[in-house]
Amino acid sequence: MSDTWKDIQALQSKRNSFKEKLLKRKRERDLVLGISDEKNHAELENISPQRAESVVKLTQDSSSVDQEAADIESALLTCLCNAAVEEKLDSRTLTKSLSKSLEKTVNQTAIELLLRKFVAQELVRIKEETSSVGSSWISVEYCDDAKLMELARLSVDQPSTEESSATKRTRADSSPAVERTPTGDTPILSAGGVLDSVQSLLNTQSTKERESKKVNEDLLYLLSKPTAKEQLLVEKFKSQGGVVQEFCPHGTKDECMHATGESKGCGRLHFRKIIKPHTDESLGDCSFLNTCFHMDTCKYVHYEIDDTDTKSEEKSKELSLPRMKSATTLNPPQWIQSDIRVFDMTVLGKFSVVMADPPWDIHMELPYGTMKDDEMMELNIPCLQDEGFFFLWVTGRAMELGRECLKKWGYDRCDELIWVKTNQLQRIIRTGRTGHWLNHGKEHCLVGFKGSPGNGGQYVFNRGLDCDVIVSEVRETSHKPDEVYGIIERLSPGTRKLELFGRPHNIQPNWITLGNQVDGVRLIDPDVVRRFKEVYPDGNALAKPQKSLAKK
Repeated sequence: MSDTWKDIQALQSKRNSFKEKLLKRKRERDLVLGISDEKNHAELENISPQRAESVVKLTQDSSSVDQEAADIESALLTCLCNAAVEEKLDSRTLTKSLSKSLEKTVNQTAIELLLRKFVAQELVRIKEETSSVGSSWISVEYCDDAKLMELARLSVDQPSTEESSATKRTRADSSPAVERTPTGDTPILSAGGVLDSVQSLLNTQSTKERESKKVNEDLLYLLSKPTAKEQLLVEKFKSQGGVVQEFCPHGTKDECMHATGESKGCGRLHFRKIIKPHTDESLGDCSFLNTCFHMDTCKYVHYEIDDTDTKSEEKSKELSLPRMKSATTLNPPQWIQSDIRVFDMTVLGKFSVVMADPPWDIHMELPYGTMKDDEMMELNIPCLQDEGFFFLWVTGRAMELGRECLKKWGYDRCDELIWVKTNQLQRIIRTGRTGHWLNHGKEHCLVGFKGSPGNGGQYVFNRGLDCDVIVSEVRETSHKPDEVYGIIERLSPGTRKLELFGRPHNIQPNWITLGNQVDGVRLIDPDVVRRFKEVYPDGNALAKPQKSLAKK
């Protein structure tokens, strides 16, 4: 217990001694700077004239030395800031440069001390080197330009030591307080006024960061710039001719004139209301518009294109999409009326692209027959392609089933098309006829691939020509947008393509369409004709074939 008490007493004694030393140093500092309080002034009166004279002389000498060191430090900061990125700096070259700029001899040791001080402040990185004859120097490996420039600015902004104490007190009252580090060299603003300066210093980019950012921007520009091959490809598939006519956002011509204040409507397409004896305009627009199943008895308002304009014939020409000037050959369309569940797919050969819009059983009342999940997965799809793309339309619960089908048929899902549905007035549909909890305003088309498309295979596929979103008007039930054919043709121009579960409106050039709703059989490809006659000699592909090419 006594030993502990002695330790405590000894510790307190050391503290008191340390406090006395601090107070003594504080008084001497106040005496030198001439800003002491009344107590210090009273102590000055008791100092002898000889002591006061020595203190003043010491103060003047110290002030002169501090000013010289500050000038050297400021010059060194400026030299480091102005140095080029590739320039190699060391204490020897810096000593010569500063001696020349300051027009007085600068000691190399002083420069090395300042460099070590900058290392402690994380302004530079240095490396000590020694020659074969034993001489040593310090090389500067890295400079943080942002911090160096900010520190140089602060050192320039600081008041010189020759200013009067009254000027210092005035400046101290009107500006952030300035303190000095324990070494007494580097000026540091106090916490109350330095926050903005420090934040600005930290946010300033260094030369290395600026160079890195510029290099990244140049690389991004080069990567995003289309190559000559890509530009030629875009020009090849660019539509030629007229411009598609836009729809007026106001709908009818009367509403357009009322909104714009003009006597005539704008040059865009307008709609006009279909008013029948049973129509009640107070009920508003029909949710299904031109896709309504009961237009003859529906009491809601329906619309049609307004053709009262004298230029209606020219507008109808503009409305039709111009045909693309293509160097590829478009073969006549072909189709087979068949029951796909039992049809022998080997008759058709190989295709670059296959698209299917199956009659999924989505557990809802539909105006057409559906297929069971097992029947869908057992279709002989793998024989249609060795490599290429498969576009599979899905909706509702069929989205997961479609992914399973692609996997079973040997495809890897690589992409997905989204069809955003609009109504006749070009507004997004909010009352779709599918969906258990939410009305579906879109449909998905899964895209799978087999083999190695575009990597030296049988077919050539184009990348990056189209977007994965289609915004198109809804027509009759299960009628997919025509834009998908343009997307597929630009992806794989001039190749053989197959559509399963097609209908008469799906018949397209370069495509063979299979479905039980197309009219009869029309085949032009000699090889397909030969194989079809061999398997279906009577031409009836709705029945199960008596023999199959797959068994040979």
